[in-house]
Amino acid sequence: MSVSTEVTPSKEPQHMSVYLTSGKEKTFQYDEDLPCLPVPPLQQTLDRYLLSVKPHATDEEFEMTKEIVKKFESGIGKELHERLLAHAAKKKNWLDDWWLHYAYLIVREPLLPTMNTTGFHPLNFTLWKPSIEKSSEYGSLNLWGFLDFNLALREQRLKPQKSYEGTPFSMRQFRWLFNCTRIPGRGADSLYSTWKTKDEGDCPLHIIFLCHGHIWTMYPWDSAGKPLTPPELEVQLRHIRETSDALGPGPSLSVLTCDTRENWAQNRDWLKSLSVNNMRNLHHIDSSMLVFVLDDTTPENFNQVVWEGICGDTTNRWADKSLSAILTRNGYGVLNNDHTPYDAMVSVMLAHYQYLLFKEMNGKWTGPTEVRYFPMPTLLHFDMDAKLVEAISSAKETSLSYINNICAKLFIFADYGKDFLRTHKLHPDAFVQMSIQLAYQRLHGKPAPTYETATTRQFYDGRTETLRSCTVESVDWVQTMLSPKASTSEKFHKMKIAMDTHNCHMKQCQNGEGVDRHLFGLYVVALESGMDIPDLFMDPSYTKSEEKVIWRLPV
Repeated sequence: MSVSTEVTPSKEPQHMSVYLTSGKEKTFQYDEDLPCLPVPPLQQTLDRYLLSVKPHATDEEFEMTKEIVKKFESGIGKELHERLLAHAAKKKNWLDDWWLHYAYLIVREPLLPTMNTTGFHPLNFTLWKPSIEKSSEYGSLNLWGFLDFNLALREQRLKPQKSYEGTPFSMRQFRWLFNCTRIPGRGADSLYSTWKTKDEGDCPLHIIFLCHGHIWTMYPWDSAGKPLTPPELEVQLRHIRETSDALGPGPSLSVLTCDTRENWAQNRDWLKSLSVNNMRNLHHIDSSMLVFVLDDTTPENFNQVVWEGICGDTTNRWADKSLSAILTRNGYGVLNNDHTPYDAMVSVMLAHYQYLLFKEMNGKWTGPTEVRYFPMPTLLHFDMDAKLVEAISSAKETSLSYINNICAKLFIFADYGKDFLRTHKLHPDAFVQMSIQLAYQRLHGKPAPTYETATTRQFYDGRTETLRSCTVESVDWVQTMLSPKASTSEKFHKMKIAMDTHNCHMKQCQNGEGVDRHLFGLYVVALESGMDIPDLFMDPSYTKSEEKVIWRLPV
């Protein structure tokens, strides 16, 4: 047990007012009152769909697609739409469960690197330069930042996010950031969460550490319910690192989570069947706040850092956890998160929160330096047999076959940014999307089928919609840009038209009036009703118009 002396952190940074409430609002207070996710009119969706495929289809293909759409609208599509409306009438978000299941939980490939998001700590650019000597210091500050964010979230002190117009956004995804695990299953996985706000009750607050193939557990809170200070956390991190190094390579059980989901589901069941101890250990990991990885790597540049985040040493990852923080031996910090329960903006907000927190402190702890006594982290030991040892070896081979096929490149453009663009009344997002179209045409000689994410968080439990950013207008602008006869004013004029179209489409998607989620709903209705897959989804124009279809098409 810790001594009862309470340590008061340094004064809260002024910049944190960007994220912390004044006490008048609570983080999740608007969630239950948000409007239902709408189902757009069928004709509107199909008309917009035709416009989106036109840049990618030949004249002959487009005429065929128009006929397919016409038959769909007056035939099976009309029936599917009516069934979808009936389904939506019973739910505040008709899409949520389907999207979670078909876009994520039925994926049988390894989660890493096919279903995770990554991002390095922004302070590694400035105040936290790579250093083996300071690695534990950086890691302790990073860990303290996670604890501070979780505490603010549980106390609902984070400001509810809103649109520029002041419309509240759903904050539900933040409930899945901590204490969440994707449990492997036969045919489909499931999500397990133990996180609660303080108003809702207690929840587990321990953290799992992975180091050198070993699995550790640590409780990073004092008797007053406050996070241990960074100097205290640094002692704990050093103990884990030094002890793991002395023990030598561990059994690397965690690589099983990086196998195919079917293999991991079978091996997890077998692991549980071997002993009650194994069952308890798995539950302890599943219910943990997050996984903190102490890696053996020493990346030399940010390309390597990004690769470590999205791939890395799979013998030192627990891919199922919704939040994993990785600390390299030379002090780089990088996240590896399961994309299933939340979208990237959640982890972006977490990273920016930490950035503001530590920037105000000049990258160093400014609070008390006293190190109180706390129990050291403890190792988790699993009971294993020859079958599990063989499964670990096989999982290593499988995961390597995936991660060795990944190349990570970080591109930084610093010639100008959003401030310059806004002086010319150009929206930064639209400008970047048009740049992608121009670059792709120059490289590949054809328009780029592009999936851009638009948020639908203004609706109950809303997540995303697909913005098809390749349009007739963007293609016209690109052709003008490549024409030696076009004047600068003509190029600029057509760019403005293309960007205005893009901005209009973004607004439509944010209002729940996009194309792809509606089509997805119609597809699922047909699938779950045992109907034949409609021709619309088998049409080559459908596939050609999207570079990636994020949801899987069971046949």
